[in-house]
Amino acid sequence: MKVLQVFSHNALVAKNEDNESVVLVGRGIGFNKKKGDRINENAASQVFVETKRQQLDETS
Repeated sequence: MKVLQVFSHNALVAKNEDNESVVLVGRGIGFNKKKGDRINENAASQVFVETKRQQLDETS
């Protein structure tokens, strides 16, 4: 994964291998990270994956 934006020491936004935006949350996950840095998804305690509005409508 590649870091897009760091929110705080404990949260950041990254792009995964499927080119989806994901929010990673975990203790210290954003510490000393900058845009473009690589990060392992396993370092996060929670992962939130972007979904398209159309996908949500189809499942309801």
